[in-house]
Amino acid sequence: MEKLRKRASKARAKTIEKIPPDKLDTFSAKGKIKDGIFKLLFEKPENAAELYSALTGTTCNPDEIQIITITTTISGKQKNDLAFVVNNKALVVGEHQSTTSKNMPIRFLMYSGQLFEKWIKMKGEEKFLYRTKLYKIPTPEFVVFYNGTTKKPEKDILSLSDAFVKTTDKALGSLELKVPVYNINKGMNKDLLSKSDMLRQYAEFILNLRDFKKRYEDYNQVVKETLTHCIENNILSDFLKEHGGKIVSILTTEYNEELAMRVYGEELLEDRNEEIAKKMLTKGYPVSVIAEISELTIEEVLEIESSLQISNNDNSMQEEGDKNPYYTEREYLEDKASWEEREAALEQENAKLLKIIADLKQNKNL
Repeated sequence: MEKLRKRASKARAKTIEKIPPDKLDTFSAKGKIKDGIFKLLFEKPENAAELYSALTGTTCNPDEIQIITITTTISGKQKNDLAFVVNNKALVVGEHQSTTSKNMPIRFLMYSGQLFEKWIKMKGEEKFLYRTKLYKIPTPEFVVFYNGTTKKPEKDILSLSDAFVKTTDKALGSLELKVPVYNINKGMNKDLLSKSDMLRQYAEFILNLRDFKKRYEDYNQVVKETLTHCIENNILSDFLKEHGGKIVSILTTEYNEELAMRVYGEELLEDRNEEIAKKMLTKGYPVSVIAEISELTIEEVLEIESSLQISNNDNSMQEEGDKNPYYTEREYLEDKASWEEREAALEQENAKLLKIIADLKQNKNL
């Protein structure tokens, strides 16, 4: 009797049809957008079906899977995020190889809007939203997999409401979005990994890549050894053989971006230290103290001091607020706002420095 009720319920439920492949091509992303190995692996219907079954305990076939790629732009970066529709549900999958971001619920909220907009447009059913009859959409579901080096629990739950500035009023409508984060590092979530062999092999692949990074300084050698080892040990072997060139490209791009960010961060720190040194020089602090506080060498501080003296001699001093006659009004106002903001930040930094210097004087009898 229970089975009959379930069948009747399924029969009454409105079936959400798949989008024809030719329609999907029409809405494919334009331009070069970065894909990740995780997405490349699980955008295969058979792997997506295995992953979904492992997560939900619901058996599904590859032909029931429809991959829906979401192209997102956050912080100036374009990225394809994996999403697929199955059993009238839309699962959005995220992955982290470093630290988990507590902002994933916010990002998934943004993804959801794009996902449903894309879905409705692909079906050509925008006009149905303005009718009185309820329009059915796939049920959104979310998951994130973590495989970074920082210790994390086996499972964590991130909630959108944690980001709200104030608690919601019970008398008004509200929004919530929860994202489970599964740790797929070695020894974690063994039951889940036993149900999805592809997810287990992917976790092993990342673990091997991390191990070879420790052994070799040359990143090209790291990639080569990782691929060779995994193919020989049947870790994503067929997948790596099929997509070897693309995987090398993805790993190299990710490494170059990581290296570029490190260099950029170092440059920002150097600029900040120079600004601190300039500020302290104008306040008359001793060079030795400036070097210690700014983390610059005494020679570097003396060089900055020399450049400041040359600049003061070569340029006439203007009263604060005077306009450069060659500036447009808009350029002047933009520069003025920028420098005022920078000056305010330096003043805050200066307050911190004064306290540090006071402590140093007390400890070192300066």
